[in-house]
Amino acid sequence: MNEMFRTRSGGGRAVAILAVAAVGCATWAATATAGVDKFDSKTTISRFLPLYHGKVKSAEGKCERGRRVALFETRPGRDRKVASDRTDSRGRWKVKVPAGQLEPQDRFYARARRKLNIVSGDGFVCRPDRSPTVVFVGD
Repeated sequence: MNEMFRTRSGGGRAVAILAVAAVGCATWAATATAGVDKFDSKTTISRFLPLYHGKVKSAEGKCERGRRVALFETRPGRDRKVASDRTDSRGRWKVKVPAGQLEPQDRFYARARRKLNIVSGDGFVCRPDRSPTVVFVGD
């Protein structure tokens, strides 16, 4: 039984090689993302006509254009995805929800997905964001 726990001579060498390899991988990962810029986003939602619409705002214009925005209804358990849209050149999005699907006091929010544009270690990342929740008031 004791033989199972004995190390061969040179066992410390294998550990040292693994440690050097781990440090090398960490260094490579840090330099691979050195040229990637990260930008915050702010997602807004309005409950006025057309139901629902909003904007994705960012200090960087390329983080406003072409973003995928999904509208969710809050409910017990998993929230329900109602619809989605892609932002226009000014960051605006809109989703039309059929009136038959809306009940007074339904709660909705919008979520802008992360946007990546990375080529050979250079590029940008637009961070995801979630809007505040709004309540459908009804007729």
